[in-house]
Amino acid sequence: MMSLIFLMLFIAMLCAFTGKKSLSFGMFAVTVLVSVYWFHHHANDALSILL
Repeated sequence: MMSLIFLMLFIAMLCAFTGKKSLSFGMFAVTVLVSVYWFHHHANDALSILL
């Protein structure tokens, strides 16, 4: 899943370099949303630490 996030960021950067500004902003926004979802998915897991 992390490789998908990096791939999406790479595509957003390529769009920015080629001059497709709106597509670049859209891809970046989608990437941020996917990253927040992925963080939330992992942040909710209970830790099984025995001290």
